[in-house]
Amino acid sequence: MGSSENQRSRPERISAADFSAMTGGKSPPPGRQAPRKPRVNHRRWTARIEGDQTPFRLRLPFLPPSVNKLFTTVRDPQTGVIKRVLTQQARRIRRLVLAMIDRELNPAALYELHIDLYMSCFTRKGLVRKVDVSNRVKFIEDCVCTALGIDDSHIFRVVLTKRDAPQEFTLIEIRPLAAEDRDAA
Repeated sequence: MGSSENQRSRPERISAADFSAMTGGKSPPPGRQAPRKPRVNHRRWTARIEGDQTPFRLRLPFLPPSVNKLFTTVRDPQTGVIKRVLTQQARRIRRLVLAMIDRELNPAALYELHIDLYMSCFTRKGLVRKVDVSNRVKFIEDCVCTALGIDDSHIFRVVLTKRDAPQEFTLIEIRPLAAEDRDAA
């Protein structure tokens, strides 16, 4: 350690009466008060939702990233700890999805998620292109559910469809789970 000259002394605490006496008994002028932080409901899925609960649809002009492209390994230069973090592309997609969705769904309802991935499914020779689509679901499900204010544990059915198309895009639809399907859930 260093000498006692380099060590900081602990600040002394003062009472409210002492503080009032120091400031002359005046409160700070209205324009000089620290701005209050807005109250944020961190558990949005507990909020009450009003309005139409028709199926939610979203079209993304790209395919969701696969798990292999979601994370990268970095070393913290100060501690030397190796961490797995989201790639810049994944963070950008998450921000984009959050910005595109401007509504909320009923957090108490049960839902089914339909994801249609449109991509080139065949090679020029007519063979099936080897593209694994099942590892693309979880990330996009988390992004959409967070933006809609629902917990992804309320998704009881996931339907994933790969469709052949010249352009790549993704269609996402979240529907309320039908009453007759609720017994199976």
